[in-house]
Amino acid sequence: MSFNSKIFGLLVLATYVLGTTCPLAGPGFPSSAHLSNSSALSQSIAKFEKLSRSTSLKGNDAAWAVALFSSRENKTLYEHYYTPPVDIGVSRVDRDSIFRIGSVTKVFSVWSFLIEAGDEYFHEPVTKYIPELANSSCAKGANQQEVYNDIDCIRWNEVTLGQLASQSAGIPRDPTYNDLGAELDFAQAAAFGFPVLEKPEIPICGAPGTNRTCTRTEMFSYLLRQHPSYPTAQSPAYSNIAFALLGYAQQAITGAPIGGAITNNILKALGMSHSSYKDIPSHGGVIPGGDPTAVGWDEKLGLNSPAGSMYSSTSDMIKAGQALLQSKLLSPAQTRRWLKPLAQTGYLSTAVGAPWEIRYLTLSDNRISQLYTKQGDEGNYHAALVLSPEHDLGWIVLTAGVPTVNVASVRDTLLNVFGDYFLPMAEQQAAEEAKSNFVGTFVDEASNSSAVIEVGPSDSPGLLVRKLVSRGVQVVGPESPLIQLYGAGQYARLYPSNLRATSLSKSGCRTYDSRLGFRATFFNATEPGKVEDPCLEAWTALGAPTYGQVALDDWVFEIGEDGRAQSLDVRLLRLKMKRV
Repeated sequence: MSFNSKIFGLLVLATYVLGTTCPLAGPGFPSSAHLSNSSALSQSIAKFEKLSRSTSLKGNDAAWAVALFSSRENKTLYEHYYTPPVDIGVSRVDRDSIFRIGSVTKVFSVWSFLIEAGDEYFHEPVTKYIPELANSSCAKGANQQEVYNDIDCIRWNEVTLGQLASQSAGIPRDPTYNDLGAELDFAQAAAFGFPVLEKPEIPICGAPGTNRTCTRTEMFSYLLRQHPSYPTAQSPAYSNIAFALLGYAQQAITGAPIGGAITNNILKALGMSHSSYKDIPSHGGVIPGGDPTAVGWDEKLGLNSPAGSMYSSTSDMIKAGQALLQSKLLSPAQTRRWLKPLAQTGYLSTAVGAPWEIRYLTLSDNRISQLYTKQGDEGNYHAALVLSPEHDLGWIVLTAGVPTVNVASVRDTLLNVFGDYFLPMAEQQAAEEAKSNFVGTFVDEASNSSAVIEVGPSDSPGLLVRKLVSRGVQVVGPESPLIQLYGAGQYARLYPSNLRATSLSKSGCRTYDSRLGFRATFFNATEPGKVEDPCLEAWTALGAPTYGQVALDDWVFEIGEDGRAQSLDVRLLRLKMKRV
């Protein structure tokens, strides 16, 4: 049996039921180009407006702001702001009101590293750039019979810069920040059953009650005493100090401090005039209760600043989110590499990136969508950034409240709105626009060839190829000879590959996507819970068979300036059919 025959032969493992699909990774349809004017958006906004009037969101002393934006349309689709009936430092919350964003700062730290250095450094050991770690050693334990020991100390020579960025270095969370030794007296410690600490064990900086941040020397003196969480690359373990170390490495590589790099290469480059790396804004800040210390407004993080020191506004975070999705400061290839999972948590629907907290949501069409999120918490400020590259959408959440309010729960409610209301809306609208833009019959009368493209059923993603006739032969359809020979060909599904060609409009005023690439798959059955899964072939069979160096799954639509398909090119068959 030939290689191509083997590929097609695998298809007999699958049963071909239209409602059972093995979608390819990525979008089910091209993202919506007209969300802003859609009834679907209006309906979702109405649902959120009803939710926003609930006592959980407007019945407490938490100030909040949310915004939905589209990178495809390059505009903000929706904004909503709430000003509670207490002193918050500004007369009302609006798009320029400034909040602390906590650990969302980590996105800017990694972004800055990628701009300044690039992910080619991600496989470099941290010891190459930080002498304090290069000079550390992992000695044997008290048991002299031990020949290997990584329980008692970290093998820093095995820690890479990419592992620091993706929470997979296995290193401690903080050298002193969460250390209770500086906060509890003897009686309080005894009440918890804690032993008495020796004086060198009690932090004198960077911890609650110490009233000052650590110097670099002090930070390393505490860090090098701590034990690892895991071996490197074993399992995600959240670490704030990892981003301080990444910043040190960046400075060693480029010669520029990370704070200056973030300020110049991101904040100033994008016109984020209401944002700062760690400088406390002189005006415009949301400070619930009027006490900046009580809510954490003026807390200084010192060496941990790359992990959570930033201040920003809704308008500025929209600029940042748009720039991320549109690859304004990085190449598209670099952005695609960055927006990828790098480690898996113990929960199947959650993964970790650099520094993304990635959620897998199952949509109504049974397709899995990846959301790249980053949550941040600093004092009584709780923020979130959500990106859906598949839909060219982003969601911003900024919250703050007095210490007596559970502000984190407000943030979480607002965060989940994106998955509950706006993501399904975007998926629905993309399918509706696909019907207008791609569904129909494509014909080449001269060669007696045609294709029928549909959208449906509603629980199945991708464009459905109901029939493909080439030179009088039904290649795809109920009479396809491929069905009897290979178990394939009854139908196919097309998924956007995001390969595209752009052209200048006739007016010369703009560019538009003049050709869009799709990949066809014939594998459309899966059996959850089994080790062997027929869906494996949905992606391993891509690119086979070929005929004269062109693959059968290589399909291209030619698009007009109105976004509608004008013709279809099934490239293996050397067929270009016009839409009728």
